[in-house]
Amino acid sequence: MKRFFLILLIINVFMTVSFAQEHRRYALVWHDEFDSGVLDKAVWSKIWRSSADWAIHMASNERLYGLENGDLVLRGMVNDFLPQDTAAFLTGGVWTHNKKSFGFGRLEVRAKFDVAQGFWPAIWMLPDANQNLDWPHGGEIDIMEHFRDNPYVNHTVHSHYTYNLGKRNRPSQVKYPAYNEGEYNVYGMERFHDSLVFFVNGKRTMNYPRYHEGVDGQFPFSQHDYYLILDAQLGRDRSPYIDTARLPVELRVDYVRYYELDTKTDVIPEPIDYQQDTRRYKYRKTVVNEEETFDDPDEYHVITKQGKAIVSGNEVWAQSTLTQLIGEDGKLANVDFYDYAACPIRGISLEKLSRDLTFEELQRLIDIMALYKLNYLKGYERVAPTADEFGFLMTYAEDLGIMVVAGDVTIPNVDVIDLESSEALSAVDRIFLKRAAPRGGWLLLNDLGEADLDAMRAFAERYWRGGDAGEGRSEKGLPDALSPAGTRLANFKEKVTIHHQRFK
Repeated sequence: MKRFFLILLIINVFMTVSFAQEHRRYALVWHDEFDSGVLDKAVWSKIWRSSADWAIHMASNERLYGLENGDLVLRGMVNDFLPQDTAAFLTGGVWTHNKKSFGFGRLEVRAKFDVAQGFWPAIWMLPDANQNLDWPHGGEIDIMEHFRDNPYVNHTVHSHYTYNLGKRNRPSQVKYPAYNEGEYNVYGMERFHDSLVFFVNGKRTMNYPRYHEGVDGQFPFSQHDYYLILDAQLGRDRSPYIDTARLPVELRVDYVRYYELDTKTDVIPEPIDYQQDTRRYKYRKTVVNEEETFDDPDEYHVITKQGKAIVSGNEVWAQSTLTQLIGEDGKLANVDFYDYAACPIRGISLEKLSRDLTFEELQRLIDIMALYKLNYLKGYERVAPTADEFGFLMTYAEDLGIMVVAGDVTIPNVDVIDLESSEALSAVDRIFLKRAAPRGGWLLLNDLGEADLDAMRAFAERYWRGGDAGEGRSEKGLPDALSPAGTRLANFKEKVTIHHQRFK
């Protein structure tokens, strides 16, 4: 642990940390403000009754629906007005099934609802697929559900992985964020190729990432577009008792808005970072959980609770991330996440340095590599330290998870990125244009200047998190590092919620 704090001190001395928030570009491409007084039947249909627990009381009677003061109103009632219907209760719900579906982007619904035992208002999505998908194989996205009189709402995802295989906690499939009871709240969800990100009133509240390439049907959410469901349900096995004295109850929807990604006509800033609104605790200690193990030698799991960090798997990379999470005040927020590498070889080569490095510079380089989880260093013959200093630095590097190899060592089937290339694009742009080779790559440093450090950061994002940044393009035609299929470090930042430090 002393070495861990030594790394933190060295990094604070040698590197400048910026806390700039990320922004993504969106365009508002569709919305329904419910101001016309008439439900748009080209988009919405009333939900028919079925045997599913959420639809057993659905009905089309007009008393269950309304368009009032710019709101879509959906109601749940005692059935005392349709004697021909044997259902004890009746509920209203609408969906866009077979009429409108939503791709990658951001969906926002502003709504408020009554609170009553047995009332189950929900805003959620199911896959709009050509083939018949046996639930839950296509996935279900619950943007907002509310049960009983809980002081929070639910975000939940369902899939074959979570439901049939019962793998609900790696990663966690549900979160319980607070909301403003009795008021309008904005419930949002962003869908990417490799994660679902949820919001309440602009505050990021949950990230559900693709885990281990979506093994066992864990992440079907990139395979289909999804249609939207809004409903005022009554009853469920979690709350079989329905408080009839509180009926009728209402779900009121002010608007639904859908934004597409990577367009230039509208910009929605990322929400205020979660760390700024969350209590943070003085770092106390790190405890290793030896009972949780992984097949992937790079994978690790971090849980922080009131200043105590519990790590399992690769302790070195876990502590590297803790270094980034602990602020300058020595405090950190509560987080719980898994992380793992895209490529096993993430190497830095000194073979093409324009000058020799000093002992202090080489130690600094090793610290930066550990921070970025880069695990191979070669070409040390080109630098200046003495034999004794080399011995110390080699041990130092190995303790930080970095394997030091001679310059003549070759590893087949890996990328080699030369910063002195004569190509027109900058090194960072060329790195982001590449799809990382499965085995990994070497970055040939020219020096330790600003351009080299930027290239190291880009290299780490590409070869640790993987992905393909080539789909998004800036106005200059260069790759967009925050494209939905791009650097997964951006989504990793969302998953951790406070992992937002960037190094220049």
